[in-house]
Formats: sequence, C-alpha cells, structure tokens
Amino acid sequence: MMHSSHLPSPRRIQVCLINPRFQPCIWTRDEILSVLPGNKRSWIVTGSLPALAALAPQHCDVVLVDENVEDIDFDLIGDFDIVGVTGMIVQRDRMFEILERLRGLPVTTVVGGPYVSVSESEFAERCDVRFIGEAEETWPHFLTAFAQGEAVQRRYEQDAKTDMETVPTPRYDLLKSGRYMVASLQFSRGCPFLCEFCDIITIFGRRPRLKSPAQMVLEFEAIVKAGFSTCFLVDDNFIGNKAKAKELLRTLIEWQRANNYPLIFSTEASINLGDDEEMLDLMRLANFRQVFVGIESPRASSLAETRKVQNVRGDSMLQKLQRIRDKGLVIQAGFIVGFDADDETIFDEQFEFIQQSGIALVSVAILCPIPTTPLYDRLKAEGRLDLSDPHVSFHPKNMTREALKAGYDRLVRRLYEPNAYFERLLNGFAGSPDFRRSRASQASVIGRKRSGIDRFAEMAGAALMVARLARTLLVKRRAIALGGAYIRHWRRNRRLCGREAIPFASFAMLCAEHWHLYTISQTGIGFQIGSSRPETLQPLPANEDIYLKISDGRKAS
Repeated sequence: MMHSSHLPSPRRIQVCLINPRFQPCIWTRDEILSVLPGNKRSWIVTGSLPALAALAPQHCDVVLVDENVEDIDFDLIGDFDIVGVTGMIVQRDRMFEILERLRGLPVTTVVGGPYVSVSESEFAERCDVRFIGEAEETWPHFLTAFAQGEAVQRRYEQDAKTDMETVPTPRYDLLKSGRYMVASLQFSRGCPFLCEFCDIITIFGRRPRLKSPAQMVLEFEAIVKAGFSTCFLVDDNFIGNKAKAKELLRTLIEWQRANNYPLIFSTEASINLGDDEEMLDLMRLANFRQVFVGIESPRASSLAETRKVQNVRGDSMLQKLQRIRDKGLVIQAGFIVGFDADDETIFDEQFEFIQQSGIALVSVAILCPIPTTPLYDRLKAEGRLDLSDPHVSFHPKNMTREALKAGYDRLVRRLYEPNAYFERLLNGFAGSPDFRRSRASQASVIGRKRSGIDRFAEMAGAALMVARLARTLLVKRRAIALGGAYIRHWRRNRRLCGREAIPFASFAMLCAEHWHLYTISQTGIGFQIGSSRPETLQPLPANEDIYLKISDGRKAS
C-alpha cells in the first residue's frame, strides 16, 4: 500500500456548480421581481451552491452558475473538469435537460441534492457520479481523488450523518449577490416529528443536528459582507431543538445590537412555537419578522392520519397562530389536500379555516407521496400508488383523482381572489393590536433613525413599483378588477387602523405580492408546483425598509 506521503500531488481542477432554474411558482415571486426597482432576478439564494463551494479543497477553482439569475453558457462549460448539478423535485425536468446538454461535452458530470437522494435510479444513466444524501465528507473526498488521478466511484453516500459543527462558512462571496433579494443559510438539519408525507426525516433524520452559535455568527458576517440585508434560515424546523435555538437567538441578539441590526430574519417552525412565549420574545428581539408554519389541514382526522401530532396537542391551532402573530411575526402557512380522511367537503373547510386564520400568504398542495417516505411505502403496499398522473400520483380514498384536482383548482382560485386575500390580510392585521405593538417595540429596540433622504427614497421606490404594477395590470387587462380592489382595500386599511395602518410602501409590496399569487393561482393545477415547502424560495418580509435595500448601490450587480 502506498504511503500517504507518496501520493501524487493533486492537480488544479476547474469545477462548475449549477443550480437549474425553477418553474414559476408561488415561491419564485416572478411577478414581484418584474415590478421592483433594481436588477433583482431571483428571490432567494439556493444555499447548496455556496455551501458546496466552501467544501472544495484548495486545489479546486469553483464557479457558481445559478440559472435563476444568469444563463448557462454551454460553450464555456466544456472547459471545466467537473460540472455538478443539484436540484429539488420541482427542478427535475430542467435537471434532465441540462444533463442531456452536458452529455456530449468532455466533462465529468456529477449530480447531488434532494431529488437524486430520493430517486437516484432516474439519474443512473444521466450522469457520471451521483451523491446521495449529505455530502460534506464525500464531496471533498471525490474532488481530491479526481485531482490526484485516482479512480472515482459512480456513487457516493456517507456512512454517518454530518457533524454540523464541522461545516465551513458558505462561499457567499462567489455569488452574484446583487441579483438576489434574500440570502439563505442553515442552522440545523433534521426534525423530531414523524409526519408521514415528509422526506426530511428520511434524508436528515429525526435528531436535529446543529451548528454552534459561533459558526452562525461567521455566516451572518459573510452574508452582510456579500451585501445582503435579509436572511432566511432554511431549517426544516427552527425549533426542533428548542434549547439550542434559544442559545443561538441570545447570541444573535447580542450580535445584532453590536452591529446596528444589519439583518432581518425569517424561518420555518412547527406550530408549537405558539406555546413558547420565551422563544417568541427572543425571535422578536433578534429581528425575526416572519415564520412559515406547516398547518396542513383543519381536520383533526387528517392530521392524526399523517401523524402531525404537534398540530392537535393543546389548545386550537387558531389560538396558537394568534399567539405567534401577537408577538409581531407575520405568519405564512402550508396546507395539503388529499389525505385519506379528506372528502369533497374538505375544500370548503380549508377555505373557511384559512380565511378565519388571517394568514394572507398560504401555499396549498395536493398530497404528494415522495419516494423514501412512509406515505410512499404505505400507498405502494396498498396498491394505490399510480404515477400515470403527474399531479395526483395516487388514488385518493374518498374522492376520485379528478375531483381532487378540480377541488384543488377551485380552492386556490378562491383564496387569491383579491377580496379573499385582503380580507385575510387586513383582518389578521387589524385583529391583533398586540402585533402592531410588538412591531413598534421591535422598531424602538432597533432604534434606526431614518433621515429625510431615506424616507424620500422609500416613497420614490414605492411610487415606482406602483407605476410598474399599474402598467402591468393595464397590459394584462386587470387594471379595473385588481387595481380597483387594491385602492379599495388600501382605504379599508386606513379606516380600520388609522395611524397604525400598514404603511404605503409595505402595502404596495403586498399588492405586488397579491398580483404574483393571483397570477399563479390562475394557472390552475400548476399552482402546486413547488408550493409544499418554501425552504429555498422563501419570500421577504414586507417592511418599510425594503426600498432602501433595493436601491442600495452596493447590491447592484
């Protein structure tokens, strides 16, 4: 056996990492980007690119290509030694197209990420190397072996889960950061719950593994240095380990205070967040503005069926949601239709619950049996799995597939009719004086003083966005129906809340958000593409500082 000191020195290799473009969906925010000032091309950074770049050994020159902010130059791609493609299920078709284009080039093609990890057989003949699951150990090992001229495997899978405290700071400096609205980073992996439909526990496990607060501070600083002012923590459940989450929040509060609160945060959490007042207070002090909650269904039998036990414990979900909102957090939520306990009355039941919840932005998906999940295995064992329909890949128990699709279409269209959307939004805002007080308290803690120039820039940005949105509505022949509704609900906002009403700039953003959601909802069944979880496509919290951030010259690409 050759002694390690006699191994050949690795040659310098060129590595390109590609994130395929997403199909337009609820989380891509395409219609908002088109009316915003500036040159933003994608709502959020896909965190896998900078994370993988950070894992590359020193003998690798890494280039990141995110197709959501730039085109792929396939003429130049052929100059690389290794080309890696990552992606989720919503990027499946584009991943295949890119791999087909790479087939004839003199490069080694590798694939990793969530989708290949749950459906690797689809990639067996489409690439040279597959990475299954986490790759903090296997990816640098592969790169070093390749650079030393050693034989590499066709398939890599780590024997053990990654120790998150060994993960390096992602290379945010390699991104074209001026083209994004929101940065993303990861604090933990894994979730302690057992939801039947979720692939998180099959990929990352049930025991949350976390980075240290010191690691996270380095990542926050790297994000700020790259020019971002808004950050989404993409944890599958930020409060999966409550003690560690609170430890991070206390460190983050100190860091924010010491640095004049450079970052606004949002994240995902289970609904039992509403049972932990201390956690909510810490999140407010750390400058969290928004949280996504997986509600799934108002029907207790459906929640019990899918083992969503955290949603049926204690008092009602509406009470938990109100406590979260009262602490100053804007709530977004995910819902699912098609559970075995669902019949054709579920669509009206979902609509009424969502309207009552006061949550403006909701994503609704048809139940999807993802390979490796307990749901997939159960439906397969019951002979109900049927992949012939791309939108409903199983046979529902209490309705036909056609009824499920038709009911789903009606539901999402109803939810994003302007009156339904703004009724939820304004009822939630006006119905929570504690929300408005919490936000005012948050603002006073941050203590930022805006100059007259700042306020002028904010209003100018808002006016420009309103003009662009009005022009878009005219072109799309929606000016009377939607534009009239926006004006009407702006007046209702002022009437309900007076001096505490949603500010003009924030309301303009909410109208643009509605336009995007309305547009996607009109595509019918296509609305559900990418709508089940927002890990990589989370929206920015609407707030009065947004226009200053958009127009900041440091962020121009």
